[in-house]
Amino acid sequence: MKYMRIKGLEKPISKIIMGSAWMTLEDEKRGHAIFDAYFEAGGNVLDTGRFYGRGSGIAKSENIVGNWLKSAGIPREDVHIIDKAGHPFITRDGVTHWERSRIWPETITDDLMYSLDNVGVDYFDIYELHRDNPKVPVSDLMDRLEYHCLMGQIKAYGVSNWRLDRLQEAIDYCNHMGYQGLSCNNPSYSLATVKVPRFPGGVYADDAYARKHKEWELPIISWGAQGAGFFAGIYDPSGAGVNGGIIQAYFSEENFRKLDRCRELGAKKGVDSINLALAYILNQDFDVAAVIGPQSVEELRSSLVGGDLELTPAEVAYLGLYSDVC
Repeated sequence: MKYMRIKGLEKPISKIIMGSAWMTLEDEKRGHAIFDAYFEAGGNVLDTGRFYGRGSGIAKSENIVGNWLKSAGIPREDVHIIDKAGHPFITRDGVTHWERSRIWPETITDDLMYSLDNVGVDYFDIYELHRDNPKVPVSDLMDRLEYHCLMGQIKAYGVSNWRLDRLQEAIDYCNHMGYQGLSCNNPSYSLATVKVPRFPGGVYADDAYARKHKEWELPIISWGAQGAGFFAGIYDPSGAGVNGGIIQAYFSEENFRKLDRCRELGAKKGVDSINLALAYILNQDFDVAAVIGPQSVEELRSSLVGGDLELTPAEVAYLGLYSDVC
C-alpha cells in the first residue's frame, strides 16, 4: 500500500481509499468484510456521505461505516474518515434533484452535525463540499469550513467538482486570511478523456486540470478513477446493452486506444488492463489518491494490484497517448 500526506492530518493516508456509496444495510456483512480486508491490506481511509448508500430507503452508508467502527476494534485515530456536505437532495425513491443546490454555509453546518451523529464520531478527518455553487462567494464557504476546523469537528477540508478558477480563488482567499485552507480536491480523474459528464455538475479532470495541483501542492482524491469499469473491457464496443451515460462519457476512439494500451502493457506485466488504468493516476509526479468501490473482496484485491504497480514516466506517457513508445 502506498501513502501520502494531507495537510491537517498527523498520519499519512493510503492512496487507495475505500468508498461505500453502493453499500446496503440488507447486505451490511459483505460491506464489513470488505472493510476488514482493506484494513488488513494496509488501507486506512473510508469515504462516505450523508446521501450515500442504499438499503431500507437511502443514505445508509454512514450507518454502515459507523457500525463497522464500533465492531472492528480499530482505534479511531487509525481510521481516516472522509465525509461530505452539500450532495444534491435524493428522495426515498432514489431520484436525485440535481437542480437544487445544497451548497450554502448553513447547509455545511447542518450536514456536518447530522453526519457526525449518524456515523457516531466526534470529528471527520477530511470534510469536503460535494459540489460548488457559484452563486455563493468562495469566502463564505471557506469561512464556514475553517470555523468547523477550528472547532475540532473536522481536521482538514477540501472541495469536490470545482472549476479551476474557483479553486484558485479559494486558495488565494485562504492564504490571505491565514487559514489552514484546502487540503485536497476531489474531482473525477482517470486515464479516460470524458467530454460528456455522467452527472450534472461533475468535474472530470483531464491531465492539464490535474497538473495545476502540482503547482498548488494540493493533493487530488479522485472519484471514478477506474473509469466506471471502462478499462476493464467489460463493455461491448458496439454499445449493445451499455448504459447511454457510459457511452456518452467513455466511448471514443481516444479512450479505446488507451484501453488497447492498457491491455498491451498489462499483458507484459501480468496484470489486468484495469490495473494499468488505476496505476496511471497513482503514478503521476504529484499526490493523487483514488476512491474505489469494490463490491467483493476479490474486486478489492484486484484494485490493490493497480495501487501497488510502479510505472516509469515513459509508461505513463504511453498510456496517456503522449508517446508511442515505452
